[in-house]
Amino acid sequence: MGIVKWISSGDPYKRFSTNQLLFEGLRDLDNAAILFLQEKSLAMVRKIVSGFRLPDEKAEEILNTSTLIFLQKIGSGAYVFQGHAPSTYFFEIVKRQAHMATRTRKGTLIPLDEVAEAADPDAEMMADHQEASETVTLLLDKLGDPCKTVVRLHHVDGYSDEEVIDQQLTRYSTVNSLKMKRSDCMKKLVTLAQQWKTSTAI
Repeated sequence: MGIVKWISSGDPYKRFSTNQLLFEGLRDLDNAAILFLQEKSLAMVRKIVSGFRLPDEKAEEILNTSTLIFLQKIGSGAYVFQGHAPSTYFFEIVKRQAHMATRTRKGTLIPLDEVAEAADPDAEMMADHQEASETVTLLLDKLGDPCKTVVRLHHVDGYSDEEVIDQQLTRYSTVNSLKMKRSDCMKKLVTLAQQWKTSTAI
């Protein structure tokens, strides 16, 4: 299914109606582009996680980590747009992260080539899933509140946006405002991650 079919005439993501426009949005760390990629990809990420026999709650954590890695790769030039859907490359990162997550489950490591051949060997930049999780935690601490809370509730603790609003876990009163804030926080998180790559004193 092409990206265009995901979009209705009244959709706020209409400006990402082609692969190139989506890539340019991600390259520019456009909040809406990041949110679009995550929302568009979540169902497939859940399927990949299930295929690796990981618990369902791992899906959004892997989505978050994979998004961070993908944006870093775009920013560094490791990913070069060649006309294909950015999600194709993104899902290879997701597969690599899901595969690494199985390392923490003794006796259940699934050979990566049994699921799909990953085209992203450089995803080893995070070494393994535990290191990636520790890195995200470190960056969230650097980010501070309210971003730390907004991102952690959704991507680490697994709360749905509706649960966050209903339980008044943040100061945001609508799902839309919460999503937009989280997207803005993701942009800041990526900026911190880029600094972290080149310096240990961020």
